[in-house]
Amino acid sequence: MSRMMAGATVRVGERFQEMRATARQWEVESFFTDARAINHVSLRDTLDPSRRVTLSCSVLMDRSRFRPLGPA
Repeated sequence: MSRMMAGATVRVGERFQEMRATARQWEVESFFTDARAINHVSLRDTLDPSRRVTLSCSVLMDRSRFRPLGPA
């Protein structure tokens, strides 16, 4: 499954790295749209799969916060 976000296609399984000191790597698990029609992405930590986050797609596409690493 894939979704267009800010002109880029993001797929389930694609990885992103946080642009913070911890530099965690996250893998896309799923997408959903909330009741206000805002697109979200569910991510799981690649080193600790029990750790999961949900972000708006616009946050994931913000290059000051995340950078794409490509598929797993």
